[in-house]
Amino acid sequence: MTENLGAVVKAFPQARLVAFADLSSRMILSSAGTLSTTQEHLDRLCDQARASFDDPLFALSVEAFGEPHSAVVMGPDALRVFMRSDTEPADALCCICDPGIDLGAFVAKIRDTLESITQGG
Repeated sequence: MTENLGAVVKAFPQARLVAFADLSSRMILSSAGTLSTTQEHLDRLCDQARASFDDPLFALSVEAFGEPHSAVVMGPDALRVFMRSDTEPADALCCICDPGIDLGAFVAKIRDTLESITQGG
């Protein structure tokens, strides 16, 4: 799992942190990246991912587009990208990236990485 996350960081140096989370247990299970973090910081990141998918406004999105599997939260100096597995909704990647990242290519890469991890690869 750590190798998969490290490969994402290697391919996208603007990804400061890529972490695999179990949203049901509210735990980050593995992470990679240059951002130094504490366990409390990782726990908050996992909580932010859960909140992104549980937001009441998503009810409108669900009605229109189906169950959401990703969210992007823009901040003043970083993007937070959260992606849930299509097959295992408790599995997620939580990422902190520089604003200049190629978001389309990055999302495609983390989608493939997440499904590979979820399937045991």
